[in-house]
Amino acid sequence: MATIALQVSGMKCGGCENQIQEAIKACIGVHAVKATHKTGTVDVEYDETKTDLDSIRKTIRDKGFTVE
Repeated sequence: MATIALQVSGMKCGGCENQIQEAIKACIGVHAVKATHKTGTVDVEYDETKTDLDSIRKTIRDKGFTVE
């Protein structure tokens, strides 16, 4: 199990947080996710044998946000 903290630009409100959280939760292998617009962070706990960091970043970008 791996845990990562990503810096994400473009989150403005709780709706943005929910949008990112729901998209990442739908990824196979993701166990937990918490997005916080006030700090611009997304914390993800995931199974490295089922998904990878590039897939998680792509999921966030596909929702219109920027991962730094």
